[in-house]
Amino acid sequence: MISQSSSGRALLCLTSLSSLWSTVAAANHTVNDGDIQTWWHSTGEINTKTPVAPGNVRQSHLYSVQVASSEDGPFYDSFVYETIPRNGQGNIIVPGDPSSATSNNDGITIEPDVNITMAWTQFLYSDDAWIKVSRTDGSLSNTSNVVIRPTNLNYAFSQSNGYVIVRVPYNSFGTRFSIEFQDDLYNYMDSCSSAVCGYVQDENPEGFSYVSDYTESNPLMGTEPRNALLIFAGPYLQPRYIPDASASSTWKVQPGFVSSLQDTIATTIYFSPGVYYFGATNHAILSPSVNWVYFAPGSYVKGAIEFTGNASLLQATGHGVLSGEQYVYQANPSQGYSNSQSNGECLRMWKGQSTSDFNQTFTVIGPTANSPPFNSMDFEGDLDTLSIQAWDYKQVGGFFGQTDGMENYPNSHVHDVFYHSNDDTIKTYYSNVLVERVVVWKATTAPTIQFGWCSRNLTNVTVDSVDIIHSRYNSNNSHPSLVGANQIYGVDESDTATANLSNTISNITFSNLRSEGISGDLFRIVPLANIDNLRIENVSIDSFSVATNGIHESQIPVFTNGSGNPVSITGFVVSNYYVNGTPITPDNMGTDNMGGLNIPEDFTQSGNVTIVAPPPTSTPTPDPDPSSTGEPAGPTTSSAAARRIDTGVEGQSLGLLPILVSLLLGGFALGMGMGMGVGMG
Repeated sequence: MISQSSSGRALLCLTSLSSLWSTVAAANHTVNDGDIQTWWHSTGEINTKTPVAPGNVRQSHLYSVQVASSEDGPFYDSFVYETIPRNGQGNIIVPGDPSSATSNNDGITIEPDVNITMAWTQFLYSDDAWIKVSRTDGSLSNTSNVVIRPTNLNYAFSQSNGYVIVRVPYNSFGTRFSIEFQDDLYNYMDSCSSAVCGYVQDENPEGFSYVSDYTESNPLMGTEPRNALLIFAGPYLQPRYIPDASASSTWKVQPGFVSSLQDTIATTIYFSPGVYYFGATNHAILSPSVNWVYFAPGSYVKGAIEFTGNASLLQATGHGVLSGEQYVYQANPSQGYSNSQSNGECLRMWKGQSTSDFNQTFTVIGPTANSPPFNSMDFEGDLDTLSIQAWDYKQVGGFFGQTDGMENYPNSHVHDVFYHSNDDTIKTYYSNVLVERVVVWKATTAPTIQFGWCSRNLTNVTVDSVDIIHSRYNSNNSHPSLVGANQIYGVDESDTATANLSNTISNITFSNLRSEGISGDLFRIVPLANIDNLRIENVSIDSFSVATNGIHESQIPVFTNGSGNPVSITGFVVSNYYVNGTPITPDNMGTDNMGGLNIPEDFTQSGNVTIVAPPPTSTPTPDPDPSSTGEPAGPTTSSAAARRIDTGVEGQSLGLLPILVSLLLGGFALGMGMGMGVGMG
């Protein structure tokens, strides 16, 4: 734990530095009338270069957003947050010490030198809403200059007096999308067209990997907004997910510097609207009595959360922000929060302890996590007794290299979330898991869906309806894929005798996957266990980068155990797969053709791996956005993993039929409310 005096000196230094680059937020006009709720931070700081003052919130230097419950207004201000690569600290090892700058790889290269930023705004709504977006530099836009991603949302928008006005249909699980101005795009160019390359840039001669001119040897790897703008429209929470702020069991934290939350006997920590900060060498280690952390709309907490209790239900709810912006990359609490890589010790945004005595559930509804310094979430202990129930969760500012998505422990249901991630994004390491309706902004490392790193017994996993709105793999390493299973951690992939034939991966479905723009390959799967009934279906990829770098190539090589006995693969099916609108068939599936599939002939000739062409009249038609039909959104029941989930929205139970279907096809282990956590509705 840091002392007040040392923390104060560090904060004073950061405050003095940030004042050179920043301006203070203007006044605002917000609303909370039951139809919409917006909020503001009076300590907003416009600053794209350095850390903001500890009590301030980084505010977008470019975007202004207003929200209304009707097309004619009135429109109310919604604070636009901003995050930048490395949070303005530079690539430093020691917190608050610029002299500790290093050239060590942190996953960030040219982004600070070409002024990449990511802004977002969050508001609540109970009916259709209209948002009005303007750029504060005076840039005007017409409708031809705007793209909304995922593009299959098909949201209606118009232009008026330089504003872009978007109608946001109500969705009972919220909606998460990107508004992109086509005159503010950045092309990520690679240093070569072979397998292992890195980005180059031609804008900052003093910056990383500068080249004076691009050549044919610098292929395009991805195109993204230079200044991203994300819109998060969330539903109002049910009262049961909002604690009583006046209860004796609730501790309302005071805004400002927080030194510790370990001494309370309260069960609930309540962050009211305001700014809170733990400092770069501290985080929120909770008292064992605490089982609920609430982030009120308008709360902004600079820190990370660690549960130490073993309650059957742990909760993190509310539409505030939990930001890791004060930490260095791979901050390690055992090393004074300095950068010291350790998969076991580095700081997580969410951490806790699971017990083998009874089933536990971690419920996460509403928060936005900004700038994780490492893996976003990991628990310790008996993970077979822990499940995750999460929705309307958002992760932004995932610029650092090892910034994964959340874990999905056994019997988890994660849906309607947004991930900006630079590593394994949707992690499916455990059985009986359903992940659906996920929007992903992918950076440079690892697959979007990951189920590898060791040999596993894995069954009854469904990942459905994933929209990858951006990806920019710059090297043919670490499985640049939509679906991936990496080799054993720490073992070279060329060692093909590392499978464990006592394990089996079975009844796995990855469906309705869309990748917009330049994409990674469809799959790279190292079969470390037997595979029985794995389906990848209804996939649309816009395009690949140059073929010479090999990133487009899907692979499933032959692996054996140490005795040379091969892995058994049966029922591996790829169906309804499109690239650039072209259906992939056995005739065009190869690496020298559209599909990019490198599959051993023994697998295809035996029928153990099958490529099923779409019907002649079929076209890639992604699932419609539930809000566009006027129907309430709910977990899909089209897959083998369909099951009854407590959704957290009144009237959104799925009934008993999906339970029967699920049990017949593999199902869940009974217990703790069917293992689904927060009750049966």
